[in-house]
Amino acid sequence: MQFIFLLLSLALSCEALLVGLARSPQTAVPRLNAVPTAAGRRTSTSVHLSNIHNENDKDINYDSMNRRKMISSLITATVSTTGVIGGLVLGGPMLAANAINLKVSPEDPTITHKVIFNIRISRADGTFYTRDDPEPPTPDNQVFTGDLALGLYGNLAPNHVEKFLNYVDVKYSPADDSPLPSYARSQFPSLDQSTGLLAAGYIPGLHLTSFAGSTALEYGGRILSTKLWADDFLSKKKTLHYRPGLLTHRDLDVLPNFGITTRSAMELNAGNTVFGSLLPTESSIAFLSRCADLPTYSLDRPALPIGEEQRSRAAEEVATSVYSFQKNLFRSAAQTFGDTRLGSVYEGKILRRIEVTSVSFEKM
Repeated sequence: MQFIFLLLSLALSCEALLVGLARSPQTAVPRLNAVPTAAGRRTSTSVHLSNIHNENDKDINYDSMNRRKMISSLITATVSTTGVIGGLVLGGPMLAANAINLKVSPEDPTITHKVIFNIRISRADGTFYTRDDPEPPTPDNQVFTGDLALGLYGNLAPNHVEKFLNYVDVKYSPADDSPLPSYARSQFPSLDQSTGLLAAGYIPGLHLTSFAGSTALEYGGRILSTKLWADDFLSKKKTLHYRPGLLTHRDLDVLPNFGITTRSAMELNAGNTVFGSLLPTESSIAFLSRCADLPTYSLDRPALPIGEEQRSRAAEEVATSVYSFQKNLFRSAAQTFGDTRLGSVYEGKILRRIEVTSVSFEKM
């Protein structure tokens, strides 16, 4: 706080000085010049005084805008020297602006199993490799790595937990040509902006198929039997989707895909079942907060930029109709021609690669 008062005092003194200089043209006028270093680079700013003897300079008017520019330059120069504003160190790591609160309620079901997902989020260009970035660290040029701690409600939803653990406790051998599907090779593909549900547990190569007149799973050429993740809630009360960090699975889905709530989503209560929650660790909070802020793909027509003059309702409706017609036309044509890239472009797709590298679990 003392440093802020010092900067304000400096600013007021500079403004008073500049006002006086504007009224006395023969007085020395401060000019900002960059001081080159030995390597020829400009690293700091200093104030030099030069006398004015030219008669044409006597009519110079220093209006309020010029004074404010001068004050801003002086403050910037001072800050570049100290590197501190009110206790904040410039150039330090960026902190999450809106961290999600994974509060745990005493009424939450008992956690019977703890599962750890080792996860990573790619840079904006989709890369994970180690490199030295000359730019300051930002979410776009830094790879996020961390551990996602999941607590499972084995007493509340035993069938869900059993099915979930079938994709966790999977032995892996490099010599195995036909491994079983595992969450250790899963991804987080999308974020539903309407419900705030983060899609997780997507295992590439695992999909539904028909075998002997019934639905089955196929992975790496192997046919796997499957059953619904249904639990009996006649004598138990289902946990509602009332807070962020809850693990949920769609009732009629036999795939191991599940979701993580990033906010309250009570509309999911009818067709989904909560079977666990994220444990409130620092890494889990940072991961979920970052995922909630990642950009996603949208199939809707882009909104008008802020500040642009709004069109009439009729023009907006016509533009939306034309956009929807063109979108459906080209997507239908691509589907007819068998373009496989169509499946990689969908609503809510996260424009980053989020991968699970390994999993482990323990019974509580």
